[in-house]
Amino acid sequence: MNTQKSNITAFILSGGKSSRIGTNKSFLIIDGKPLIQRLTELLDSIFPEVVISSNEPELYEFLGKKIVKDFYPGRGPLSGVHSALNFTTSERNFILSCDMPFISLELIKYIIEYKSDASVIIPKAEGRIQSLCGIYSKNILADVELLLVESQDKDTALKGSIHELLSRVQSEIIDVTKMKFCHPDLFFNINTSDDYLYAKKILEQK
Repeated sequence: MNTQKSNITAFILSGGKSSRIGTNKSFLIIDGKPLIQRLTELLDSIFPEVVISSNEPELYEFLGKKIVKDFYPGRGPLSGVHSALNFTTSERNFILSCDMPFISLELIKYIIEYKSDASVIIPKAEGRIQSLCGIYSKNILADVELLLVESQDKDTALKGSIHELLSRVQSEIIDVTKMKFCHPDLFFNINTSDDYLYAKKILEQK
């Protein structure tokens, strides 16, 4: 069955070096491949175009993908969402963080096929919202830009957050806790060396 969604562009947000793990998480090797390559290949099986969001484009040229840089560097994931929506010609866009090694085809298909008129559609499981794994519509670009501009002079480490964005636009958060494809590691993030070793052990056993 052809699962491609020709009207949706996919973006992988790769913010670069993580202070907690001390290296670029995108290039952690799991089963012989960098994590960014594993995720790109997964998204390639669904979407006609996969784009990388990074401020170090030269590092990702080996993937053969278009790469977009932030207009507001150093402003966190919201800036990555902004650059993706500014670049895209698709109304609906699937945005995924680069550090989620257990994300599955079943989950992604469920999200993109979910019937909703909301501008943002993201999952939650066990009460935790997963804002960097979902649909973001181009029609909220102005809202994202405004939030970034409003927050740039604030004395806060957040400098505008996805959480704040969700409160400003029409959002739908879908609980996938009881879905058959859901499991405790589905939204697991690699943040530390121990996290990496755990993900590597599990995935290389498959």
